[in-house]
Amino acid sequence: MTRALALLSCALPLAVLADEKADLRDRQLELLRAEVAGEVQHQAAELLDELVYGWTQKPPFDVDTAVVLAGVSVPVSLGTGLEAYLENHVAGLLTKNRATHVQLVHCPACSAWVVHSGAKGTVVSRGFDDPESLTQAGVASGSKHALFLDFEAEGSSLVLRARVTTLDKTLAIVAARTLTTATSAPAMLRDGERLTSVAEARKQYLEALGGRGLFLVPVRFGVRSFGPGTQTSFNATPFLWVSVGLEAAFSQARAWTASINAGFSWLLQSHVAVMAQGRLARLLSGSTTSLTWPDLYGFVGAGVMFAQGRGVLVFRNTNPTIDEIFNLNTNNEPRTTLGILTIGLELRVKNRISLIGFLETLPALETTDNIGNVLDLGFIRFQSFGVEVSFCF
Repeated sequence: MTRALALLSCALPLAVLADEKADLRDRQLELLRAEVAGEVQHQAAELLDELVYGWTQKPPFDVDTAVVLAGVSVPVSLGTGLEAYLENHVAGLLTKNRATHVQLVHCPACSAWVVHSGAKGTVVSRGFDDPESLTQAGVASGSKHALFLDFEAEGSSLVLRARVTTLDKTLAIVAARTLTTATSAPAMLRDGERLTSVAEARKQYLEALGGRGLFLVPVRFGVRSFGPGTQTSFNATPFLWVSVGLEAAFSQARAWTASINAGFSWLLQSHVAVMAQGRLARLLSGSTTSLTWPDLYGFVGAGVMFAQGRGVLVFRNTNPTIDEIFNLNTNNEPRTTLGILTIGLELRVKNRISLIGFLETLPALETTDNIGNVLDLGFIRFQSFGVEVSFCF
């Protein structure tokens, strides 16, 4: 009895260890299955992207045509979850790409089981598999065409067989295409609303990878104009600016960016000015920058400007005198320091070239005698507006 108990006490830890190994193996298999399923899902979506892109270049119909999505079939081991995902994906692609002339319509009876009895027997089938039964049952589909999408795994490749058929007893094929890709090839993950060819998508990715850093050096050329004063004809001369700075993105999506820049302006017999400014920008055209379309940013900023010369006399709260205007003593030229608050929009193309428009308020100006308002919102007055062209490196 003692020997049996000793053997049992040794066997129990071994059994527990075997169970732990089995659980670890099951978890590893589950992780591997999820990884493989994710790769197959991306590859299947890639095949649909290529199919719809091909239809945008060569549509199966000359005009918009109602088509029933008859069904999406996938390998049995992948389950119905993949079918639902692919149905949603192809519906989204066809909705966003009207150039295919394929307009999906809803037909509940087409996917339902139809029972038809006659002298020769009883037929039980889905509506789109036996359109004659649908007709004899008195059900109208509202469409004369059906789209069948069949995915099959053949060796190391996933194959898509797409067929557009007529919804009559002949089920004649109107358009057909077979696409295949090796499962080891990465999916391009193209934007469904702006489909491009595989070569173009690859080129865009390479360009993005080559210039997707978090830091940019913007060089800006701009002009600032000021509102005309209400009590003087001596209006401010527009300031031409050249500035350079550093811009940092908070993430690869570049949804938020911050920048600092220093600018210089000079005009003969008018002024010499320098400025330091910081800006905080938010992407307005999406959640991440686009590889193919311009991006629109909104930004706010704050800065300080130091200026010297007769051209800065209008930045005072009192009217300049004749002596001040015609004073030729360069050692006694007027000087001013102004704080600046900025709000504006920036339209940027591929993080390289941008067009900027902005409004600025000068809080130190208490009157409109010399510098008037470009825009008065009541709670804030903008005395300056300007445009800039920016080149980022």
